[in-house]
Amino acid sequence: MFRVAARTLLVCSGLLIVLHASVKPGYQTATVVSVQALETTRQAYVGGNPTDAPTEAQEFAYSIGLKVNCTMYVGRYESVTDYLPAAFKPQSAVDVRVAKHWMYVSLPMDHEIKLALLSHHALLDGACTQ
Repeated sequence: MFRVAARTLLVCSGLLIVLHASVKPGYQTATVVSVQALETTRQAYVGGNPTDAPTEAQEFAYSIGLKVNCTMYVGRYESVTDYLPAAFKPQSAVDVRVAKHWMYVSLPMDHEIKLALLSHHALLDGACTQ
């Protein structure tokens, strides 16, 4: 009985260590603050006969607000389908890596989404809660 309890305790403590260290190196934990669908503009056909125009691909875009520590980042997520990952739900935590003009959001199963960095600004002391 004592051995079973000791093994269970060992496994549980190992899981806690793995879960605690789940943020990949180079990534930070961010909170999704806002998600807003953006209207995409269609390109006008330039040519002789509009019936000769190729079919237009529909595009979907979203503005994603992420708070990392005391900085608010806004990124643009684009998709050819009307698919928004469930990780981009307001108040959910995601792992993010910020580069010069891009943000990389790590999703489960080693999938990474690239967002164009639209803006960033420091939050005021009152809005900056860890």
